[in-house]
Amino acid sequence: MKICIIGGGPAGLSTADHLQSDGHEVVVFEKGPIAGNMIDYPVYMTWFSTKELLELNGLPLTIPQDKPTRRDYLHYLTRFVQAKEIDVRTYHTVTGVSGEKGDFEVHTVDNHGAEVSEPCDIVIVAIGAFECANMMNIPGEDLPKVSHYYREPHLYHGQKVLVIGGKNSAVEAALEIWRNGGQVTLSYRRTDFPDSVKYWMLPDIANRIKNGEITGYLPSEVVSIQPDSVTLLYEGKEITIENDFVLALTGYQPNTEFLNHLGIEIDPESKRPNLNPDTYESNVLGMYVVGVIQAGNISSEIFIENSRHHGEVIVRALRDQSANSMKPELSEISTR
Repeated sequence: MKICIIGGGPAGLSTADHLQSDGHEVVVFEKGPIAGNMIDYPVYMTWFSTKELLELNGLPLTIPQDKPTRRDYLHYLTRFVQAKEIDVRTYHTVTGVSGEKGDFEVHTVDNHGAEVSEPCDIVIVAIGAFECANMMNIPGEDLPKVSHYYREPHLYHGQKVLVIGGKNSAVEAALEIWRNGGQVTLSYRRTDFPDSVKYWMLPDIANRIKNGEITGYLPSEVVSIQPDSVTLLYEGKEITIENDFVLALTGYQPNTEFLNHLGIEIDPESKRPNLNPDTYESNVLGMYVVGVIQAGNISSEIFIENSRHHGEVIVRALRDQSANSMKPELSEISTR
């Protein structure tokens, strides 16, 4: 059976290897480099999980420390593709899928603008959930100084930076930028940081705010963004503060527009795709979904640690389908 996988991150790659090991022909399409979504992760990021929990399909993650950095893991994924001999078509953006189960056609455009189509029997969607930022929909959000992704603190030395958000990414960015000479203000819509923030960062950010080293407005909302300032709603009144850069780290959501384009039904509130929980097959027969995108908006439910096993579920589902198709009908048995 020939299978096309859309998305070349950990879930897509591990699924590809599981299927190849079971005798299927697999092609992976990734619109950027391998694990393209991870390019937008902070440059100096270190995973919270240990290396054993991030290893894919038995290939060791050989690093001296317990937890890999972004650089370590990107290198590991490229090594995984080479070691497992996975056919990954990087810089191929999938524009659509036509046909039906057993006779699909995946349509792509490569980085030279050439249109390329690939026939396959089934399609697996593994696009991740880091692509679409949660927009605030406020005036000034489209200014060049605003970013929904944090790369590294060096960019903000000596600058007045507003960090919006109160979860891990926002807290870590605020602390890093402050430690590298940035003037940091943090706006969060709740009074307290959630318990999900890494345990060693909670007292750190609390002490920085208490000491006035980082200015914290909790709770507050950003009303508007101007070229040289931002306006917040704090304690029932609007305040305007000087500002050079805004990092709106308000979370991300699945690319539901793409899923809808493929015909996959999405719950309007949870953003979960309509899947068979036992097989991961969507409402579109022959089209499956793996990875963190299964959880919709509940981004803390599925990680690399558990989505790396999603391919095993699909292998079992395809085996069961094959076995069932081989069983003779009762009417055939009775006439023998």
